[in-house]
Amino acid sequence: MGFAERLAELMAERGISGRGLARLLPCDRSYVSLLTQGKRRASPQMAARIDALLGAGGELAALAAASETAPGDRERLAWAREHPRRVDLAAVESLAGVLAAQRHAEDTLGSAAILRPVMAHLAAVGDLVTEACGPVRAALVDVAGQWAQFAGWLNASVRKDATAIRLCDLALGWATEAGDVNMVSQVVSMKGHVAWMDGHPGPVIGLSQAAQRDPRAFAGQHAISAAQEARGHAMTGDADAAERKLDDAMASAQAADEQHEESPPWLYYHSPAYFQLQRGIVLGYFAKTPRYRDIALAALETGYAGLPPDEQASEWGAAYLVHMAAVHERSGDADRAAAVALDAARVVRQTGSPRLRGMLGPQHRRMAARWPDHPGVAMLGEALT
Repeated sequence: MGFAERLAELMAERGISGRGLARLLPCDRSYVSLLTQGKRRASPQMAARIDALLGAGGELAALAAASETAPGDRERLAWAREHPRRVDLAAVESLAGVLAAQRHAEDTLGSAAILRPVMAHLAAVGDLVTEACGPVRAALVDVAGQWAQFAGWLNASVRKDATAIRLCDLALGWATEAGDVNMVSQVVSMKGHVAWMDGHPGPVIGLSQAAQRDPRAFAGQHAISAAQEARGHAMTGDADAAERKLDDAMASAQAADEQHEESPPWLYYHSPAYFQLQRGIVLGYFAKTPRYRDIALAALETGYAGLPPDEQASEWGAAYLVHMAAVHERSGDADRAAAVALDAARVVRQTGSPRLRGMLGPQHRRMAARWPDHPGVAMLGEALT
């Protein structure tokens, strides 16, 4: 479903007429009519305003962002849906452009807001894959595998773990057919990520190791999986193994930086700041030891400060604030733990992120049990209600 269809649907659900929405915006009534008919595109600012007025939770803004393709691209995509057996490389390139726009939209709007349009596009792409044959099939299957992996990531972020794993399996099949060793590594690693969120160190370690097994994969792929394996070792309390894998991750990250032109498109967020944040998460598990606490906090603070402002305010960027708050809490600093957690709670309000809320809830309960009379902890509880 596109922006126009969802706008009309929401207006009907809310009982708001075109004249009524135009009065609220304010704008000309004919403009609203053109939007609902798909004959006019909303600017990002207008889409965000309509989204807020209709209480769409970011969905309309996400659909508008995801539609930011050139007119020729949109025409080719529509044609491809009507003629799935005649899809050409231009249409596949257009699909890749839509996927890239959706990835960046998630950074701004959060997983929950972008999930519905991504799943709708994935269903359409899946239909194209079913019908595709000939030389274009390999390219289409490659993009489809990326789309299924991204949809799996989004579902994991809103804690629909069973759907996330199902989509990982779908992505794995398509990536294997396409011969994309990087996406195979990414999908296996993501299954380890779901296990990490569920608190199961065994599969975190095993799947992360499997994701590093193919030497043909880009070094950046191995870097994220090595860092994730380090987290698994940290969960078991094995500091030596965790530090060893962190060293491996940093070495792979450096090798990736030297050949960045070969990086797959989904690793656009990789940066020195990102890997500092990974170090901070891992060593934060040992925060009761002063040496590890100090290194973890320095890494988390430096890494977070090194992110661009839009990434700091994103759902995934704010997750590092929760990890930072946890390190402060483990080291006994109530003031800093509460202040940093409140910063993360503000992003929850902006994005409606189930993942962030799910991380902050247990964090607040631990802090409330330890410091029941602390005003900052009380404010955090109010922010989460």
